[in-house]
Amino acid sequence: MQGKTVLWGLGNELLGDDAAGIIAARRIAAIAPKGWTVSECSTVPENFLRDLAEDKAQRLIVVDAADMGLEPGEIRLLTLDDAKDFSFSTHGLALSLLLEPYTDSLEIVIIAIQPLTFAPGTSLSEEAKKAVDSVVSAIPNCSWKNFPRLHQENRSPR
Repeated sequence: MQGKTVLWGLGNELLGDDAAGIIAARRIAAIAPKGWTVSECSTVPENFLRDLAEDKAQRLIVVDAADMGLEPGEIRLLTLDDAKDFSFSTHGLALSLLLEPYTDSLEIVIIAIQPLTFAPGTSLSEEAKKAVDSVVSAIPNCSWKNFPRLHQENRSPR
């Protein structure tokens, strides 16, 4: 993988599937390719903007739960424009607002996991656990690029 990569796991571990990004980041940190910076940002990704400058990052991968209206556990790649339209329940600043200044200098990848529940005091659902497993296994070989885009069109000749 060319260039420095920073990975942020977002969410709140007290709100069920909202923990998916944090748990994914924790697991990815143990297997991340050499030179990656992996952070559990919790609900304050703005506190980790320094990683982008200090590490001279060329790519930022964000993993978070987002209510996209899909089946629980489905994974989608989002653009910053997509991120404006969906509920990332627990961080205050919108990712689109936070990361807009970096769009010219940084490849930004958002990996979103559809939650089953954000209920307080619940653990990760089975659907979210499977999605986290898929994200974690996709990172070392860059196969995360194969996750469907949110607005991917069906270009079948039928």
